[in-house]
Amino acid sequence: MDFTNKVVIVTGASSGIGAASALLFAKYGAKLTLIGRDKERLNNITEKCFNARGIKPVALRLDLTEAGSCEAVITKTIAAFNKIDVLVNCAGKFTLGSLFDDNIEAFDDMMSINLRVPYKLIQLAVPYLAKTKGNVVNLTTTKFTRVRHGFMAYSIAKSGLEKMTRIAAIELASEGIRVNAVQPGLTRTNILSNLAMSEEERKGTYERISCNLKVIEPEEVAKMVLFVASEVCPNLNGADMALDGATSFM
Repeated sequence: MDFTNKVVIVTGASSGIGAASALLFAKYGAKLTLIGRDKERLNNITEKCFNARGIKPVALRLDLTEAGSCEAVITKTIAAFNKIDVLVNCAGKFTLGSLFDDNIEAFDDMMSINLRVPYKLIQLAVPYLAKTKGNVVNLTTTKFTRVRHGFMAYSIAKSGLEKMTRIAAIELASEGIRVNAVQPGLTRTNILSNLAMSEEERKGTYERISCNLKVIEPEEVAKMVLFVASEVCPNLNGADMALDGATSFM
């Protein structure tokens, strides 16, 4: 895989899968726009990407749910690099909630970052991706056979993103734009570590979910992201590539 002179946008780049993907893209020669909300972590991964190949990324500390933020991502990328080859929608959020909660704002928040933001960024990037015959990689989530109480909003948003990936691939094929998704299982990210569980409860959850009792590392998911974004399989389009260790239950 070679991303030399390719311009790649990675959202959620300050930690987890986004950070791991950014660093791997940098090692393969990409020019990067990195978006994150945590200033210190974003600066850290930006420096690591620069050190990898000597190409300075554009680092944008933004809340993508705020008005004008998605537009800023595209305009600043074009101003810096004059094109877009790959858009990686990695930014996401998980909050426990269900129909028993009288809090529609929390539901709206989950839909916004996990579904609306990727939709908006794809929409804005289309004119530029059409010129480069580029592609989009969305990060969905593993298909659990059973959903735990409290996972409704997150599951709806990620299922919507999976469906959007397939429909967008069909709609944008005429423009030469590929749209795919990577479907990671239980991965060591801030979302996982922020779950309100004791270490014993967390270990028990891992054992119930994973057939090999292991948590997937972000670096492994990043390799799948780069493979999907590369030209190794030029007819890979509308796919949702599972990397979940045969996840069976949650």
